Amino acid sequence: MTDKPRLHVIQGTPAPETPVEQARARIRKMPKPATMIQCHRCGSREVMITKIGMLLKNGKATGGTPQVICASCHRGGQRVVLV
Repeated sequence: MTDKPRLHVIQGTPAPETPVEQARARIRKMPKPATMIQCHRCGSREVMITKIGMLLKNGKATGGTPQVICASCHRGGQRVVLV
């Protein structure tokens, strides 16, 4: 029989404390109304509504499923769905 490889958990290094990450952590900790939408990744409260699966009917865009995404993450090239 062959020996099974042994997996070891190592203590990883924490993320670097850059000024941008410090600002994001501060924004995430700020109090907000319970009904306000906030991004779980960056802490931004700026959103965009997009529609998925729209069809052209008689030259007009119709239908589609709306989704709310984070505008700040979208600006950085990521698509983070909030609702």
